[in-house]
Amino acid sequence: MQSDLSHLPQSAQKLIALIGLPATLRLVDAHGGHAINLYNSENSLERMAESVGREAAQKLLKFYGNDPFTVPLCHRALKAVRNKEVLAEFDRLTMEEGLSARASVTRITRKFTPYIHERTIWRILKTTEEIQSVDPRQLSLL
Repeated sequence: MQSDLSHLPQSAQKLIALIGLPATLRLVDAHGGHAINLYNSENSLERMAESVGREAAQKLLKFYGNDPFTVPLCHRALKAVRNKEVLAEFDRLTMEEGLSARASVTRITRKFTPYIHERTIWRILKTTEEIQSVDPRQLSLL
């Protein structure tokens, strides 16, 4: 499932392509708006792994090397994308796989665990209108 990411800054799109949406959300939560310097050392890799997981930290180090990169401040925009993915995944699980709503929420919770709670998923599912557009000020953060 691929969401429309055109409203996100290029740097956020690049991070999502590189490490995936859940890891990018965690990276934005932990380091949004900061320049990150990854060094080719186990200590540097471990600190980043605390935020995004070992696999994502290794991908970041491989891609950026010792060059600094800036983590965008687009938390609201990334949450809007995440919410769309939650809604689409819920529809897929209930309509195509025939799971109950409760079972679908449990599966979705596992996908984003531990960074999204079951109650949050139910709140997302209760939204009946289109996901609100992203604040235009977030589009030019970089």
